[in-house]
Amino acid sequence: MIVSSGGEHLAHSGLVLEQAQALARSAPVIFQLREKMLDTASIWQLCRRIAPLIDSAGSILAVNERFDIALASKAGGVHLPESSCPADAVRKVTQGNLLAGQSVHSELSARRAASAGLDYLLFGPVFHTPSKAPFGPPQGLDQLREICAKVRIPVFAVGGITPEKVPACLECGAWGVTALTPFLDAGSLPETINRFFSFMP
Repeated sequence: MIVSSGGEHLAHSGLVLEQAQALARSAPVIFQLREKMLDTASIWQLCRRIAPLIDSAGSILAVNERFDIALASKAGGVHLPESSCPADAVRKVTQGNLLAGQSVHSELSARRAASAGLDYLLFGPVFHTPSKAPFGPPQGLDQLREICAKVRIPVFAVGGITPEKVPACLECGAWGVTALTPFLDAGSLPETINRFFSFMP
């Protein structure tokens, strides 16, 4: 899974569109649009532009939290923060028309999210990552293994993920991995995605 940079509010960014266009040359992924600094109209307009590109590439666009925009723009999914509105309420409104996942940071929140009928969980940070350092130490592989053993839906590991760390995450029971920083260069995005896949069985 790829997470967008969060920098589309900056003048002349355009990275998300470049990433969406580059997905046509890579293996399929879930692309999470996580642009918290954009207003509703801007997110809607961006989704309308990139949803067809991502869909035609065989990948899935998951809009962060805004399931209304995801449905209206014909995106394929919605990703909920841990503090979002109840996952079961989102599932009821979307009526199974969106792939739905949620970020979790503890066994309790993982159990609750899994019981709400979600399709996947995003757990972390597994490894050290500067953006999460103010919130405490990384969760580690042992906690990832525990979470994967406690739920029956796919778990993606996130936080400090590089291609070389993929095997360790999969050995803990993770279904896949999620990253942001390795994909910031849209020009090399297809090669980077394929490098991640090269470490998978």
